[in-house]
Amino acid sequence: MKPTIIKLALTLSALTATQAHALVEAGHWAPSPFTGSVGDNFSVSVDQTAEGDFTGVFMNYVDGKLNGVTVNADEGAVMYVVKAGDVFTQASSASAANVFSNPPITVGTDFYLAAKTRSYTDPGFSYDDSFYSSFGWAHFKVDASGLPQLIDSAMAFREGGIIVGTLQAVPEPSTWAMMGVGLLALAWRSKSARQTKV
Repeated sequence: MKPTIIKLALTLSALTATQAHALVEAGHWAPSPFTGSVGDNFSVSVDQTAEGDFTGVFMNYVDGKLNGVTVNADEGAVMYVVKAGDVFTQASSASAANVFSNPPITVGTDFYLAAKTRSYTDPGFSYDDSFYSSFGWAHFKVDASGLPQLIDSAMAFREGGIIVGTLQAVPEPSTWAMMGVGLLALAWRSKSARQTKV
């Protein structure tokens, strides 16, 4: 491997490592101010960007069962029922329980929801169903009035996913690949340095 290629690989690895430090923040979910406006009794706003551009998800919760009503007509968010510790990504969402499925999903009185969302400001933005750039979770407990209350939440912005109940992002597959290239370059460089000294 030529020195220029090694430098390029190391630079790419460094850039990737920098990107791997996700923008993951607690919060970014809130009770929607519009609850009850579309036949729902439980609504949340989920930020699509760290700056706070949000989308609303409107649902019904009755006797431990949850189903979706509608979402804001912007970039949108898709909501799923998950468990603490789940790795929530675009791929894993395919097998998760979507709150807009019928019949309503039994969630009980203490449950987690996960959301995947996107913003038109994201690089490569698309309305295609395969493009979601931010992933988050929220923990809810039902209060004495019989409605879910937000306990805790987090979002990983412009990342490949999040581990439910944590502030840990799941990097995009391309990030892992670039880190692998960088590590291989470092290993080769180290091996070459040892052979030169012998």
